[in-house]
Amino acid sequence: METSAATPTRPPHQAATSPSPSPSSSLRLWRPAAQRNMRNQWSHLSAAKEQWLAAVADGRAHASALVNVHLSCRNMPAMDLGVLKDMPGIRDKANSKLALREEQYSGMLLSAYKEMFSDRQDNLNDSGDGGGAPVFKWFSVLEFESLAQELVQMFVSEQKLKRLLLLEFLSIALKEGVELQTSLNWGDELYDGESNKLQSIGLQSGDAYSPPENWCAERLGSQRPGNLPLHEVLQVYLTTWHANMNINRSRIGEIFELVEEEMKIKLS
Repeated sequence: METSAATPTRPPHQAATSPSPSPSSSLRLWRPAAQRNMRNQWSHLSAAKEQWLAAVADGRAHASALVNVHLSCRNMPAMDLGVLKDMPGIRDKANSKLALREEQYSGMLLSAYKEMFSDRQDNLNDSGDGGGAPVFKWFSVLEFESLAQELVQMFVSEQKLKRLLLLEFLSIALKEGVELQTSLNWGDELYDGESNKLQSIGLQSGDAYSPPENWCAERLGSQRPGNLPLHEVLQVYLTTWHANMNINRSRIGEIFELVEEEMKIKLS
């Protein structure tokens, strides 16, 4: 009678272990998730850029309308009304209408400013940096982040300049008539919840939102009650708003072109 072979057993002193994946195997597991995350993040950046530029264009239109109405109101006492000049109360009625339009355009300008802020999209599925390996073909996670930071810094700098101009535009309405002593300061909230919004998207740390670099408080007209800016100054403000002084459109195009070529997708 044959004796059956004993079932092989693992020696008790050896723990069961799975072989560690090789570096190349780990990268194969990491790369698809990293690529998906990178596409999502850059798609969000592209959409935020377009939203910001559209809001800036709307803001300039509203600011131009506000300035025109303000100048009409300021010039009303000396304005030649032609055959209407002897109509009782015509200037007061015209001023009342202009004041309402001034308030309307101020609100529309403030709404455009709010639209410049895109909700922050934190990376909740961070798959790591892959040890510096390329995510697609050439660029590592760190290199993608460096390009994104370059973009963000442009818009942060320009956002602060836009807010500075917004203080001036909104203040010209406050300096009419009984509101002569009212002024806006950099630290004031321009709308309820602005500070919370700035903190939520990472533009404000604590209670302070740092002003633009090389900003001189003494030059801010909104902090000098009763000092209405000249027509020429208001035109410079409008031109500066439109120019996007801190935005290098050529460089932005280069960055997105590089990213699209690397990812082999079209972001916009």
